Amino acid sequence: MRYTHTFRAVSHPLRVVSGQDALAQLPAELARADATRAVVLCGRSVHDRSDLVKHVRKLAGGRIAGVYADIGAGAPRHQVEAAAGFAAGLNGDALVAIGAGSVTKAARVVAVRLAESGPLESLATQYDTQGRGKSTRLFAPKLPIFNVLTAATTSQNRAGASLRDEAAGHQLEFFDPKTRPRAVFWDAKALLTAPLSLTRAAAGMEYWWAIVNLAGASAENPLVRASRNQCWEIAQAAMPRVDDPGDWRVRVELCAASLLRTRDEDDGGVPLGVAPGTHEVRMHPIARATYMLAQGLFNTCAGMTQSQATLALAAPAVRAFGDLCPQAVAEMGRMLNAPDATAPAVADAFSEKLRGFGYAQDLRAANVPHGHAQRVIDYALRTFNCNADGWMNDKSERLRAMLDAVL
Repeated sequence: MRYTHTFRAVSHPLRVVSGQDALAQLPAELARADATRAVVLCGRSVHDRSDLVKHVRKLAGGRIAGVYADIGAGAPRHQVEAAAGFAAGLNGDALVAIGAGSVTKAARVVAVRLAESGPLESLATQYDTQGRGKSTRLFAPKLPIFNVLTAATTSQNRAGASLRDEAAGHQLEFFDPKTRPRAVFWDAKALLTAPLSLTRAAAGMEYWWAIVNLAGASAENPLVRASRNQCWEIAQAAMPRVDDPGDWRVRVELCAASLLRTRDEDDGGVPLGVAPGTHEVRMHPIARATYMLAQGLFNTCAGMTQSQATLALAAPAVRAFGDLCPQAVAEMGRMLNAPDATAPAVADAFSEKLRGFGYAQDLRAANVPHGHAQRVIDYALRTFNCNADGWMNDKSERLRAMLDAVL
């Protein structure tokens, strides 16, 4: 097996508390951070349709100063700004994010907003006239963050975050390692509060990205290869069990897979785009195209979810970009038991898998506005973590072919 033997891996401090009654450890983690006025961030569904916030408040006692419960899908800017103002008014000294992707990334931007001066535009990634992005260095200390997951998400342990800026028509992107959480909680009861649709969405995402990432691992180092193999093993085992409403263990396993995916770059991998500080592209364009177009749809189409967009675009991405990465296509075909290693056969094999698991594969029912494709593409091309080098800028026809297949 061919590996990269020259690499740099970085370990970041993180406590993962998992299992039944895992949240019982939250007070100790808050105390470890000397947090006495923590602010809870969550969405309306978590706050109004479960007793999870009340449970956290009861456990943490006087260490919770207040709850901001209006973080919506995609972390819209006005909500993040309001949450930061709410936390500042309470003299908050920690953030407890309860939910999945939107609320955990919102917590990171709230921490940035509280600590740094200047408008969010000046703190976000900056793009030049050629569409190439550069992250803004953020130096101020940040409040400690604690993430309580209700579903698996790669947002649980990232240093980067994005939010929707409705007025600007694009997302604002931020990067600050100081916004990584101190601890994440995979609590059985918390994970079982999520509707089955959310758990199924997380499982579908882990399944697709396990295939895509392992197909691009041929030149990665042993640490990355091991994580990607494990993600694939977890994803295969999870899919037949994910519809069981009482199986909290499969939800923990999905959380583990998503954490392994976030650790990829720390271990020296390149899951999307270009290796940091280099011009070396190690991930195939199928991954890049799927991620960036899904971001464009999710952030410009009301009611669209990221998993819905991703799973619909997956097979079209193989068809549109497979000729540029035949080795990755062949590896995907092996995992999916495709009849041959051609892009059409592999795309068909994945579509068949999705049908078997009960996932929708087009977006026509989402009522995406006529003529919306170009806006989606323009938005997608500003996705820093897979197009910082601008490589996708001349691939609009391929991207449009993907959208035409699902809209």
